[in-house]
Amino acid sequence: MPQVQLDVRARRMLVADWFAHLARASGMTFSQQGTSGQAFTMGAPNEFHVTAEFVDAPPFLKFLASDPAQQKAIDALVVMAIGNVERGDLGSAVWYSTDLHEVQFALVPSSWMGSLLQRLGNQTRIVGWRRLGSSILLEFTERLEEGQEGKDRLLAPPAVVRVHIAAPGPMAGHFSSHVAYGVVETVAAICTFALGRPVSLPAVVFPSKDEALAELAQRHTDSDILTLAREHVGLDIFSPVAGPGGLELFRRAQAALITFDAAVHQQRDSVSCVLYVVAAECLTPPNTEWRRSKLTKRFVEFFDELMPDQLDTIVAHGNFEEVFGMRRGTRKARSLRRDLLERIYDYRSGQLHEGLAPSYQGFATGSDMRNEVRRGLLADFAEGAILRYLAAPRSSLVGHPAFEPTNNAGCQSGAA
Repeated sequence: MPQVQLDVRARRMLVADWFAHLARASGMTFSQQGTSGQAFTMGAPNEFHVTAEFVDAPPFLKFLASDPAQQKAIDALVVMAIGNVERGDLGSAVWYSTDLHEVQFALVPSSWMGSLLQRLGNQTRIVGWRRLGSSILLEFTERLEEGQEGKDRLLAPPAVVRVHIAAPGPMAGHFSSHVAYGVVETVAAICTFALGRPVSLPAVVFPSKDEALAELAQRHTDSDILTLAREHVGLDIFSPVAGPGGLELFRRAQAALITFDAAVHQQRDSVSCVLYVVAAECLTPPNTEWRRSKLTKRFVEFFDELMPDQLDTIVAHGNFEEVFGMRRGTRKARSLRRDLLERIYDYRSGQLHEGLAPSYQGFATGSDMRNEVRRGLLADFAEGAILRYLAAPRSSLVGHPAFEPTNNAGCQSGAA
């Protein structure tokens, strides 16, 4: 097995967990485990315990037994633990489970119509089991009040997503918990995107209950459980990581989805609009030194090629001219698309560099609806951008010093 590349923090966690696992297998019992300052602790202070102090040189931990007579046995277990880590052995699957609850919709004076229109236009009902990659299972349910079954509803019933993560690790410990917590935020953002409604992050993620493990093991290999999708596009951004360009694709998509999630949660329309544009823009910059060159041009070229049909739909919207300050006239579709993209990017830059303008209208009648409609249209833009990118990842060459002077810059399809 190839050596696993871990940062110092994760490596310390894995070594400590392997030690605790091996110590338990050898008959040692520790009543508690935790982190204290710059050390991991195994065992209560008033009984036999082991302290793994953080050090700067590999293996980055120094294990000390409270009973010097036990130090030789501890050292032997440490050597075995380090050997497992050096061989890239992450252990087996340790299941963690938690619930993501839909954020209850509430009318707010700062954006009562914009958030309502967004939820009505984007909400999707999902019930049953789905998966993301090979190690994440999602159980979608709906929380129905008594007597509400079968009744017509303006808003979809509140969703609850039970998330199950098979994290690597020799035991339920520091490393497996670190992996589970690191995954949950991205999973929650993907669920928000799939549902078209925001879900909240949990305060704590616990190891799965023993009585659930048999079912999780069975469902883990159940080929009938489909990948979570939206608009028939799979939302599994985890599996491609192992392929060429997969890590770059993952990082861009992860940033876009988390930013999209923040936009959905946002109450203020103008902030939500900025975040939707940023969510789309996350997909455009290549991981190069010249990625900050020609930002506006890259934005226009990238999305004009990626999603012309979705842009044409926005141009055809009844409020397009009022919201974006443009006139269609007899202009050709491509000209309108590119002008729209420049207006979108200029709106994003203006808000970020010049600050927010006042927009409060409360529940007054006859209000200016441009901010609310803009929020919906930019949500559609960001959603379309993410879906099209996931379906056909690509990297932009706009700004590349070898291409830009000849004006041959464009988008190169394929792995990001």
